[in-house]
Parts: sequence; C-alpha cells; structure tokens
Amino acid sequence: MSRRAEHIESFLSELPEAPLSRRAFIGGALGGALVLAVPMTAGKARAAGAGGQIGAFISIGVDEMVTIISPSAEMGQGAASGLAQLVAEELMVDWAKVKIQLGDATPAFANKLFQSQGTAGSTTIRAWYDGLRKSGAQAREMLVAAAIADTTVSGLGGAPRNAYTAARGVITNTRTGKSATYGHLATAAATLPVPANPALLGEASPRLIGQSLKRLDIPPKVDGSAVFGIDVRLPGMLHAAVRLSPKIGQTINSAGPGPIGTTIVKLKDANGAWVGIAAVSSGTTWDAMRAARSVNISWKDAAHTSATDSAKMKLSAQRLLTSGTAVKARDKGDAKTAIESAAKKISATYSAPYLAHAPMEPLNATAQVTAGRHCEIWAPTQNPSVAFATAKSITGLNDANIKVHTTYLGGAFGRKFEADFISYAVQTAMATGGKPVKVTWPREEDFSHDLYRPASLCQLSGGVDSTGRPVGITSRSVSQSIYADRGWLAPNSLDPSAVEGLLMNTGDESVAYSLGDSQFAEWVFDSSSKVPTGWWRSVGQSFNVFFLESFIDELASAAGKDPIAFRKAMLPNGSRDIEVLKRLEAESGWNTKPPTGVARGVAMARGFGGTVVGEVAEVSGSIAAGIKVRKVTVVIDCGTVINPDNVRSQVESGVIQGMAAAMWQEMPFSAGAPTKRNFGAYPMMRMSSAPAISTIIMPANGNPPSGVGEPGVPPIAPAIGNAIAALTGTRLRAMPLLPNSAPRGGDD
Repeated sequence: MSRRAEHIESFLSELPEAPLSRRAFIGGALGGALVLAVPMTAGKARAAGAGGQIGAFISIGVDEMVTIISPSAEMGQGAASGLAQLVAEELMVDWAKVKIQLGDATPAFANKLFQSQGTAGSTTIRAWYDGLRKSGAQAREMLVAAAIADTTVSGLGGAPRNAYTAARGVITNTRTGKSATYGHLATAAATLPVPANPALLGEASPRLIGQSLKRLDIPPKVDGSAVFGIDVRLPGMLHAAVRLSPKIGQTINSAGPGPIGTTIVKLKDANGAWVGIAAVSSGTTWDAMRAARSVNISWKDAAHTSATDSAKMKLSAQRLLTSGTAVKARDKGDAKTAIESAAKKISATYSAPYLAHAPMEPLNATAQVTAGRHCEIWAPTQNPSVAFATAKSITGLNDANIKVHTTYLGGAFGRKFEADFISYAVQTAMATGGKPVKVTWPREEDFSHDLYRPASLCQLSGGVDSTGRPVGITSRSVSQSIYADRGWLAPNSLDPSAVEGLLMNTGDESVAYSLGDSQFAEWVFDSSSKVPTGWWRSVGQSFNVFFLESFIDELASAAGKDPIAFRKAMLPNGSRDIEVLKRLEAESGWNTKPPTGVARGVAMARGFGGTVVGEVAEVSGSIAAGIKVRKVTVVIDCGTVINPDNVRSQVESGVIQGMAAAMWQEMPFSAGAPTKRNFGAYPMMRMSSAPAISTIIMPANGNPPSGVGEPGVPPIAPAIGNAIAALTGTRLRAMPLLPNSAPRGGDD
C-alpha cells in the first residue's frame, strides 16, 4: 500500500459506517467485504422464475438479465463495465445479458486500498480484481447448489456437483440433460451458504477478461437514460445556486435578502466560517443563479488574502528554493561531490502552475433533509464514504437515517473526491422545510473555488563522466502540500504526493533509472501559500515527471547521446521499464529520420501499482508561429488487461488532458482572486489540435492489473517539451509551455 493510501486509510478509518440492512450478512470474499442477501421480497419466496439478488453485487431479474452493482464511481473511465466483466467472467453469463447499476454508499463497497468507498488513484480494477472474480464464482456455485436441491424441475436436482455445468446463464444436469436458468434459481440460491473458496473457471482460459467488450455505460449515455448528478429530478424539488467568496480566504461580513420568492441560506466551510450563500428558488436553476448574483454581500478579507497573488507566490517559492528548510526524499551516496567531479555538469530549474480540475459537469448535489428524521443525497461523488460522514456531521442524524446515492459523474479528475459540494447541499436542504433541493455551482464558482493542483518549482543538477554515463543527480523542489491541507502532514515530514515521479526512496512511484551511483532529493513545504489544493489526475506525477524527464534529455544532450539510448543504458535488462522503452523505440519509428520540419521527443513514467508508460511525441512548427503536435505513440504495461479498448480510451484521454495542461492551462491569482473563471480563458483540447494517437499494450506476462486511468497523463508534457527542444533548439522549462498558442472558439 502506498503512503498516500495509508494516510487516506487512517483518515477514513474514523468515519462512520453505513449500517447493513437486515437482509444482508457478511460472507467470505474481498477480505470479509462480500455481502450476500436473502430474497429481495422479505417474508415470502418469489414465484419460480422471478429472480432475486445474490450478493451486494449481483441481481438476477425475471427477464434473466444480470445486473452487476458497481462499488465504484463511473465518471467516464469505464470502471463499472470493467468491474462487471470481472463478475461475469466467473458467473458464466453472456455479456449481452449483463447490465450495470451504480451502488449507493455502503461498507460492502469499500475499496480495499482505501478502506472506504472511494474511486481515485487508478485503484478500481486492482482493488477489486480478485474479490469480484471470487464474488462471481461464489454466486455461480450458489446457483449450482440451488439446482442440486431443486425439486421444481423434474430431473434437475439430486446429482453430485461434478454432474452440473454453468454456462450462458443456465445450470445443466449433464446426467439427465435437464436445466434451469439463473432467474429460476436465484431466489433459492440467495438463501444458501456462501462457499469459501470456489474455483475460478476463468483463471486458466478467460472468456471475457482480456476482450474488448462494449462498455455498458455507453448506450444509456447515448439515449439519455443515464442519470448524472445534474439530471436528478425529484417531486417538489427546489433549485439553488451557490455564490462563494470572490477571493481566497474571504468570509461574509453581512448578506442582504434575496429577491421575493427566494430563500438565502448562509453556508459554512469545514472550519465553521461563513464563506458564501445558496439562493433557493421554486423556479429553475437559472432563476436561482440570477437570485444568487443579486444578493448584496459584504466580504471580509483574511490576513493572507492579498498575498494570494501569482507574482508574490512565485517570489516566495524562489526564496524557499534557495533557503527554505527541506525534508529529504532520497539520499544515496554523495551526489554533490559526484556532480562536482563530473566531466560535464548541468543545472536547470523547472516550474509548473496551479491547475483547475475543470470537469464538464459542474459541481452539484441534490439533498433532502426531513426534520430530525432522514437525510438523503443524490450526488456525482467519487467518495460516498466521506459524503456520508459529511451529512452525518452536519445533520447529527444516526447512520440508519442517512442515504447517499451515487449518480454518473460528468468528469471529476479528483475534484469530486472532496465533500464541500455535498456539505453545501445538505446545509441548504436543512433550510427548505423538508423539500428536496438541487444545489448547482455556476461554472464561475466551480473554477474559482476549486481545490487546485499545487504549483511546484524544482531545481535539478546532474553530471556525466567522459563516456557519457550519469554519475549523480540532485533535486530540490518547493510546493504546497495536499496532505498538510488535510492535517495529515506531521512537522518536518515528507508529503509523498509532492515528490512522486521525481526521486523517492521507495514505492512504485519512484523512478527506475540508475542515474549514477549517487542521488539526493529534498522537498521544501511552502506553508506560506494558502491556495486550497487537491488531487488532480496523476497528482504529483503530473509535474514531477515533466521536471525529471526533461532534465534527463538535457543530460543526454550534455553526454552527446541519443535520448532513448541514454535512458536504456540506465535501466535494468529484462525490466518492464526497458521492455516498454524498446517497444516504444520500434513502434514510434524513433530510429528513422522524421519528415523535414518534424522532431520527436520521448518520456516515460511508472506508478499507480506498477504501470509503466512510455510516450513519443512528434511536433512541427515554431515557438513563434505555434507548435503542432502531429502524433503521439504510447506503449503501456499495465499488467493483466480487462478490456483493451478501455485501456486505449483511458490512455488517449490522459494524453489529451495532459497535453492541454502542458501547453496552455494555468490558474493565476491576482490580489487573492483566481483570474480564470470559465472555459473561455481556460482552454481545453479541441479536435483540430488533437494529435493522432497510437496506443500499444504490452502483454501481461503474469503481472496483476495495475492502474490505467492516470498513467497516460505524466509523460506527455516532457515528451512534447523534449520534441520542441529537438526541433527548435530552445528548452522550455516552465509549464504551460505555450500559453499564448491555445486554440480558440470556432476552429473546429
């Protein structure tokens, strides 16, 4: 378990657990997390063929459709379909008979890497891989046991286990040829004992795992039946919109009334400070937004508000880079002496800005709180456990009186792991007299009240000997701490998310390169900056891989070496890292001469459970006239692959998002205020700017599944930067690389 996961586990271990219903009990899979349920109709058995629920994850209907209930959030990453594929593999059903349903908050759906029901860190498949296959196998064996005991179908029951087969949703007695469908047997099966260690039939010869099956969430998204948070509609529902402080740290001095027919609710943050309002309307969301804007509010600055300014914060970070108190991240040999004695030595400073998450679906949540009795929430949340705990803290209700329903998420990227939007919805609902209320954040509030990806500044030094071999490397970086913002950082300790992908002592986020016999890395916590921070897709790797992989290219240039040859010489023979790099070299045509006016750049990274990704970017143009990324070749080793098409989709989305962030995106601050408040000033990738992407998936070679959702992001920034340096001779060391070259509206 990574240090980040350990901290999350420690934090979430203090949260209350939602109670299990009386029709559920704990079984044996997933480390004690499989919940098997008796028939859905309590008190009497259903008629034969009516179906029933077998477990927290599996429901079989009268139409023989098998519904897999997803324990993880579905935010476009294909998690729900991937998890259903794991269950269906061992349940022995046809994919055409499988549906998915998003699970509500419950301890049965706890991600074992977090010990809570959270979807983050590219953990979904690796957390559930063993357990959900076992769950499918357990359900299959319970259906077989129900067939053995069956007396309603002549010739079906009574034979020993080895006389029965399960295939395509049917249990067959091979001695008599008699069979029964899963729907016929499900009600009886749900009452039977849970087998402890059922055989995994797909282990030796998988039917579904490894196949590019059609994702189950796509049809409802196309036909409009999928319910995102923004789509929730309830009888008698009111609409509300938030208006929060225009500057970082401000609180309310006073707030006037809203227009006639609206209710104004003052909102508290987690520290109990009044930070904004929600305007509640019986009309539409647009009515609520207009009402919120019309309220006369007087704001009070915090002591740090005026200091939250990009120019001031950059100067502070530069001072800390020189003189701040540092914490060691890696200390091997005497790197400084080794570099001083090197034949060639270089030093470079890199930087990365604050970034907004910018999901296409703005923050929203619907809540209903009836006086002292019940709280129910419908929300696009990555973190139902914390949503549940937040509701309990605010309402004071018992666990049994709180429900959290997870909807589809229209993007998240880490932002919807937080609970501020849940808190504001619950606070607003408590003022509506028991009526449900949907609380929507205007886009400008979403952008200007994010928990931003931290800015970072990093100085790297290194040297090579007379043969071009690296002799040592040092890094010193400065950034805020996501951990400190949550009270997780002990004094003088390291925030691993601040240095992952750079130079660390241990963990799968540490680099694979030898980088000489001497390495030293340290990190300075910038406690002076008060910008709220959070996890952004690929977290620290999103900037640290840019720093390190760009610098490695600079070392290769100093050594007079080809960038890929230089990297291969620092990787162990036979390692997953070097095999990815060799395949990337071949697939990208690295050793062929590119067309005139075109150059290539390479970068790689590893992490998220052991995934290795290498990327080559081909660029053309000029810095003055604009750089065009023509093509990106990606090779990924993510262990056992559940759905190859979904892996490619995630890798490509990571390249697209990482490319936009690398080239154009940043969140500046001026006198306490975030200055980019909508997509017009915060450019996203457009089709006309998107490169051709070729993704190659390495064979598993016996390795378990590792992360897919985030690993495609980190290498693209340095790959582009290295290609630009090769093309133009100019090294760009600050992201965004080309802030003034962003595509504008109307060019698609």
